Amino acid sequence: MESFTWSNATNESTETKVAVLLPGSGYPVEGPVLFWVGEMLAALGWHVQAVRWTADDEPGVAPHAFVARAAEQAFAAAPAASQRLVVAKSFGTLAIPWAEETQTAGVWLTPLLTDTTVRQTISHTDKADLFIGGSEDKLWDGGRKSETTGTFVEIPGADHSLQIPNNWRASQAAQANVFAKIEEFVKGLPDAGA
Repeated sequence: MESFTWSNATNESTETKVAVLLPGSGYPVEGPVLFWVGEMLAALGWHVQAVRWTADDEPGVAPHAFVARAAEQAFAAAPAASQRLVVAKSFGTLAIPWAEETQTAGVWLTPLLTDTTVRQTISHTDKADLFIGGSEDKLWDGGRKSETTGTFVEIPGADHSLQIPNNWRASQAAQANVFAKIEEFVKGLPDAGA
């Protein structure tokens, strides 16, 4: 695993907001959904630290711990933060238990809701995170069922890449909706100093 500065926001505030982008196993941070979220966060004044999996990475039998270490290392490589956010796609959403333990806000794109540990964490949290998945994504597992906290957004007809198969225009429109939901969520986050 390696992390790199996606964007080092320069803003007037003395408070530093840091966001970490965690990729999927086959969906890098340069993939369209994470790419545009990184750009958005930078425009909103966040320092964005991105993670890239490397050829020698091996999550082994403890993938949740592996992803948690990646998040911790990425935050450690970034400036000290007054506010933290993690944005993860697919495999990266195995960081949900870590985010719960550290009370780090999260945007979870196509979360692995079929994973027992992820599902149990979500069902017991009091964090108001954002979860986005496609109705045709088998790993989305129908999205919100019994959770009482968090915002669950289901994109009709979208697959695990948040694309509408064989329809690039519909995919583009769906992803624009995803970005609008993320921007609304991020702008609504309480300031850590408040």
